[in-house]
Amino acid sequence: MIPKFLLLLLPLLLLSCQESPKDATTSTATQLVFEPEFKGLSAFLNYQEKVNARQDLKRMPSLFFTHKSGYTLKSEALLDSNGEILKASLEQIDTLGHKIQYTFYFLKEVLSMVEVVKSNMRSSTLRNDITFVFYNANQSPIASYAREVINGKQVPFRAIKSDKQTNNNIDNALQMLSQMQNQEGAFTLRFQGFDEAFNKKFIQFGNDDYSTNLAYAPNDTAVLAIEKNPNAFKQQAYSIQFQDVQEASGLQYQVLTAIQ
Repeated sequence: MIPKFLLLLLPLLLLSCQESPKDATTSTATQLVFEPEFKGLSAFLNYQEKVNARQDLKRMPSLFFTHKSGYTLKSEALLDSNGEILKASLEQIDTLGHKIQYTFYFLKEVLSMVEVVKSNMRSSTLRNDITFVFYNANQSPIASYAREVINGKQVPFRAIKSDKQTNNNIDNALQMLSQMQNQEGAFTLRFQGFDEAFNKKFIQFGNDDYSTNLAYAPNDTAVLAIEKNPNAFKQQAYSIQFQDVQEASGLQYQVLTAIQ
């Protein structure tokens, strides 16, 4: 059962999808093959395709986080013009290059389906292990499928038994996504210090488990206040506003825009 915590997301992340699978039109563009199919599968896939095709959704990225053990996390939510979440993702990469990405689709305030992709970014063999889990209106799994894609070779998804560990991992990922977006719980932010890299100055926020670094302007008044008396700011929890930056060189980082 998916926990009810999703209802606690920030106002922009209130869950309410205006479309239902029965309204989705059948498209021949869907290339995924599931064997055996369950009743209503095509409606789920058509809805997924409609959401993926939308260009008007607002992207709400999270901060980039690093766990004390070295793995990294980031997430994002995609919202329509009414602030309703239709899709969200969570990506984790460990120090060995193992990557796992969860992609969630929401329908009428509940989780509709999840795609889980596992890969090894350092492996010479291009292999993805992909799992799909579909949910009913009570947010209970009704069908699960899996397949391996090796060096681009496409094979059908095969039905598998619902796996308790996979379902627990999905629940945990969904909770992490909620907390990352809200900067709360495991991702509560406290000032931790300053650093320099790539000829830029960074300020670090986080807690005992997770941290995030943001570049800042030298004349940022909030940062200047912290620099004058850093110890006075280490116990307070903060809400951070930021922007993603990608330079022509490929360097990616986040820039602090406001501290609350």
